[in-house]
Amino acid sequence: MSVLILSAVLLSCGTVFGRAQQSSGTLRGKVSDELGGLVVGATVTASDASGVEKTSTTDEEGNYLFPALAPGSYTVRVAASGFGLYENMGIEVAAGRTAPLDIVLTVVIEQEEVTVTAESPVSTDPESEASAVVLRGEDLDALPDDPEDLSEALQALAGPSVGAEGGAEIYLDGFTGGRLPPKESIREIRINRNPFSAEYDRLGYGRVEIFTKPGTDKYRGQAFFNFNDESLNSRLPYAPSRAPYQSRRYGGNVSGPLSARRASFFLDFERRETDENEVVNAIILDSSTLAPTSLNAVILTPQQRTTFSPRLDYQINQSNTLVVRYTYERGSNANEGVGGFSLPERAFDASNSEHTLQLTETAVINQRVVNETRFQYIRERRRQEGGTDTPTVRVLEAFTGGGAQAGRSATDEDRFELQNYTSWAVGNHSLKAGARLRSVRLRDVSQQNFGGTFTFGGGLAPQLDANNQVVLDANGNSSPVSISSIERFRRTRLFQQAGLTPAEIRARGGGATQFSITSGNPEASVSRVDFSPFVQDDWRVRPNFTLS
Repeated sequence: MSVLILSAVLLSCGTVFGRAQQSSGTLRGKVSDELGGLVVGATVTASDASGVEKTSTTDEEGNYLFPALAPGSYTVRVAASGFGLYENMGIEVAAGRTAPLDIVLTVVIEQEEVTVTAESPVSTDPESEASAVVLRGEDLDALPDDPEDLSEALQALAGPSVGAEGGAEIYLDGFTGGRLPPKESIREIRINRNPFSAEYDRLGYGRVEIFTKPGTDKYRGQAFFNFNDESLNSRLPYAPSRAPYQSRRYGGNVSGPLSARRASFFLDFERRETDENEVVNAIILDSSTLAPTSLNAVILTPQQRTTFSPRLDYQINQSNTLVVRYTYERGSNANEGVGGFSLPERAFDASNSEHTLQLTETAVINQRVVNETRFQYIRERRRQEGGTDTPTVRVLEAFTGGGAQAGRSATDEDRFELQNYTSWAVGNHSLKAGARLRSVRLRDVSQQNFGGTFTFGGGLAPQLDANNQVVLDANGNSSPVSISSIERFRRTRLFQQAGLTPAEIRARGGGATQFSITSGNPEASVSRVDFSPFVQDDWRVRPNFTLS
């Protein structure tokens, strides 16, 4: 009985499936071009009378397939890149049948539109030098944040300058000799603008002009903090372990009005704290056995730098404005002079401080005449502290020890700069005249090598036996052998402890190979004054020709 029921169910399912097959149709075909080439990846769309769409894509043989379509009339469209759109609105699909439809696409030339505009006229204005670069906004943001990296990037953009030094000259708000401010306080950077102007003391390229931000009419401010450490650093190849490192950089700025439409200020602050390190990789003598021993050590060398700079913009009257800017910078480096063959005992500390005051007064005399007066004073002090005055011991290719002799080194530098420029226009002439007066006073005190330096080098020396006695031949003469610098130093220490005289030590291959010492007055002073007047006329002879 169960077999009969199962057979009836299977027969019923087969009847239903057969009816479903008979109630739908299939649309298939091939898509090719006019030369019979197959079109792969074409999009084929079949839409019925009610707007319902089905989509198929041609395969590697150019075939497409729409199975199980309801009987009726369909609109077939084919789209492919480089071919015209194909559309056929009268395709009939019958139940239980396959409707073949091969489609041929026509190649079309895509329309391109080219707009030609007139070229802008070439400017002959000296300020519009084609190779000049002006950085502001996003271009300025792309520059490095670190002042040293920023300086290197600007030097590379400016290229070499004329003169013995060859490096680019940096002008800060029209003044020379200043330090780079934090990038957050820079408004604009101009590179190689009007490179042959008579206003500057060097012709050609290699000049960077930096302009700082003025105050704003609304209170604004920002702050930042950057941090990284040695977590992702690799171990130095000569260090026994990964050296500790940490860098912290933080600061910010604030600006706003002091008096509506009359006075405003801009204040920036930045501090950098970097825990750098140096690796000492030397060969020294064991204090008890005097045997050569390797020394590998990592010495922490912290560096700190603080910058503080307020700026005041003041409108004296309708024709005169005054800009006052003060900058204070202080830096310190600990454990200088250590690393490589130089032992930790030679460490000393270095510090520097700098005060800069800048005044700029601009007077609009009339619509054609503008006068500008600038004054700058820079006071810089550099000091080296620590270290001993004991003689330096230099054992070639082994170590350098003893005193650093840098305890009382100092440099004092004072710079003055006064500028006055007047610009006016007469007809086709743009004239500018002015002068610059600069003064530098430098005082330097250095007692480097006033304690002397003993140098030990390798060479020939008598051969010693295991008991450090001179080996003699049958005739009673010593046999010279080549020794290293550390061996010569070892013999010196060994025979000094034995109480031998300097002559006896030298006879056994000890003693320094060279001694040098500096004497005299450790202080030197120098001053310099330069005066640079100029007159410049940019004469626009024709719209396309300017003579300077």
